Amino acid sequence: MIIEPIKSVSGELQAPSSKSYTHRVLFLGLLADGVVTFENPLNCDDTKYTLQAVREFGAEGDWERIENDGKIKRADIYAGESGTTARIATGIASLAEGRCNIDGAKGLRERPMSPLLEALAQLNVKTKSNDGTLPVEIEGKPSGNYVEISGEVSSQFITALLYLGSRMGLDIKITDKLVSEPYVDMTIEVLHRSGVKVERKNNRFHVEGDIKPTHFSIPGDYSSAAFLLTAGALFGDITVKNLQKDNFQADSRIIDILGRFGADVSTKEDQVRVVKNELYGIECDCRGYPDLFPILTVLGSYSKGETVLIGEQLRYKESDRIENMVTNLKKMGADIDELEDGITVRESNLEGAELDPRGDHRIAMALAIAALGAEGTSEIKQSKCVKKSYPDFFEDLEKVIYYGR
Repeated sequence: MIIEPIKSVSGELQAPSSKSYTHRVLFLGLLADGVVTFENPLNCDDTKYTLQAVREFGAEGDWERIENDGKIKRADIYAGESGTTARIATGIASLAEGRCNIDGAKGLRERPMSPLLEALAQLNVKTKSNDGTLPVEIEGKPSGNYVEISGEVSSQFITALLYLGSRMGLDIKITDKLVSEPYVDMTIEVLHRSGVKVERKNNRFHVEGDIKPTHFSIPGDYSSAAFLLTAGALFGDITVKNLQKDNFQADSRIIDILGRFGADVSTKEDQVRVVKNELYGIECDCRGYPDLFPILTVLGSYSKGETVLIGEQLRYKESDRIENMVTNLKKMGADIDELEDGITVRESNLEGAELDPRGDHRIAMALAIAALGAEGTSEIKQSKCVKKSYPDFFEDLEKVIYYGR
């Protein structure tokens, strides 16, 4: 993808539907006995793998409904690059009759699975893995109702156990801090709406399973909207619609964070407007919303002073996002330093460059926004990786760009 520098951005766009909610609703349909219906799901690469997994486990369904009798069939699941698909499927596979196999593409094979596998072992589920990574074999029905697990690597492991607990009942103890905590809150909200009782006290969760089929309307995705809203903060005036005020999405924090940088942010009903203003660097802990890290790094490179962003789990996403962002922004001439658990970036005059997000969709979208204000042409390799979460990203961006020619 070739990105030319622009003069400004201006216009209104519709946020795509939430990927995180779509994953959770599809898997809920698999576990419920009956029909779960939904509207406005996100049809992207990641959610296609979840829909395929749900069907492989024995449910029938499409992008409007999932129907199952509550039984989980033995299955061989391929999750592509979707960590959510692989991790929730690994927990659910322990309920199946017979041995299941979970695998994924190269990047997903490099992401850790050990905390979840160790938790399943506490429930007497047998697993075999490639030294704690995919591919994984799962066999044996879980027994017992108590498990301890680390929350430092990924909240997806906790989500997987909550889904497992929704069928068998489970007490879960987080042995340390929990990263990306709002994603767990989202999981609990989806389960609550289906009749599952989840009680939380500090780092302990008590789950009582009784899933009832229901209907969901998938909200707009703040994770994807963050790139568009940041473009408004940097280059003009953007309004993004289909963003609910009351939600459990971690990345809805983008509204507050843009305001902290100095952007002119306003909300009305289900839309957010961001207008360019003088921006100043901030310090921000991204552990609760790691998917914002790439675009916040770009924002920092355009902001006066210094921006510090941290979040240790950033090295275990679709790529090592800390190293990946530092490498690519340095190609553009950014004044940026890599920390053990984050970055420090200062206001920079960016130049066009050949950029390689290494298949990380959120890195690709962040670099595209960075390139809009660079001096000279940029080329983003493997730009089709945005199909993982936001297939229409470049088409939507083109609708609001003004080149001034």
